[in-house]
Amino acid sequence: MNKKMLISKFGLHIKVAIFDKSFRFYKIIGGKIVFAYGPKWFISEIDKLTDTALEKYRGVVFEIGDTILEIGEDHIAIKPEVFKKRISSSKISAMIDVDSLARMMDICKKNNIKISVSPKKFPWGTRELVIKDPDGFVLVFREWIKK
Repeated sequence: MNKKMLISKFGLHIKVAIFDKSFRFYKIIGGKIVFAYGPKWFISEIDKLTDTALEKYRGVVFEIGDTILEIGEDHIAIKPEVFKKRISSSKISAMIDVDSLARMMDICKKNNIKISVSPKKFPWGTRELVIKDPDGFVLVFREWIKK
């Protein structure tokens, strides 16, 4: 059977506590900005880089590999009460494949990003490094071990 898949791309949307801090963080770890929205003053700073839209609050969509990650101060399609609770659990994490954990560690060191779990080799063929974003969201970086 050659049915077209229903889902063509997966993404995450994170409502962040301090937008500027999270924006810098995701740019540092290698997110490519593909869309941004916000007030005119914010758009004028970023519209050279990507497509933009005017909105009351700021947000940026990053492309990270084949995945999209949107960070925002708010979201027009989601009721405000949905975003009231802070992340207090590490039950959800993002898995991000990288070519080099060593490069990721250098980025962390140069930018004072705390490493939550140092690189560890796993029997399924990866080495993994764990950090948290400014709001506590867990990011697991995986490097596939070449045989």
